[in-house]
Amino acid sequence: MIKRFFVHILFLSVVFPVCLSASGIDDNETSVLGFEPRLSGELYDFFLRAHGSYYLHNTWLNGDVLLVSGKKARGERLKYNIFLDELIWLSSKTYQPVKLDKKLIKEFYITLPNQRERMVFSNITFETAYSTEKKNIYAHKLYEGDISLMAHRRVIKTGERLASHRGTQISVPRLEQNPVFYIITEDNIAYEVGRFSRRALYSIFPEHRSEIRAAFRRERLRIRSENDMVRAVKMIDEMLSE
Repeated sequence: MIKRFFVHILFLSVVFPVCLSASGIDDNETSVLGFEPRLSGELYDFFLRAHGSYYLHNTWLNGDVLLVSGKKARGERLKYNIFLDELIWLSSKTYQPVKLDKKLIKEFYITLPNQRERMVFSNITFETAYSTEKKNIYAHKLYEGDISLMAHRRVIKTGERLASHRGTQISVPRLEQNPVFYIITEDNIAYEVGRFSRRALYSIFPEHRSEIRAAFRRERLRIRSENDMVRAVKMIDEMLSE
């Protein structure tokens, strides 16, 4: 009997999936009645010694999570790990970080400090124009229409740097944010935009090259920034939707 008891305790100690309601209380009578959206995932334990952050923002941010069920968890504490492309939730019950189950999330919404507009991230799967391989990412929605503009807010390794650790010098990766932009057409085909330029857009819509070029010239639009890119995609979408 004692041996069986200790086996049971050992089993409980190694099972890590977490399933809590969004308010941080157990998934009991209130959630059965449908009042509590459920956030679930696994305990998050990730650390990478690096120069530079692997989060979109280092502090916990207030945000909402829209589940594929249609329910929304509001006012949660969230971090977006752009190295892993995973959404981390701070449980209000246990105060432990949880990596949320990506399959259950449709969108999440956060506001960075000192910014007014919320950032909307959609969990999307798409094919790239030059490959049949499907990608699944949290995509930052910059413009949405028949033609949409999304950004994958990622971080990349740009080199290495020496750092002191317990009295010794070690080499750590240098991380920098390096977003990738995608133009997604009506048929859910994504075109990666490597750099901001009008020529990149002409190559995506070659049959409308002259019309787009004329519109850009008319509006004196030069694509040098993210905001310029949003404006350009909106112009193309409205032009081709007429």
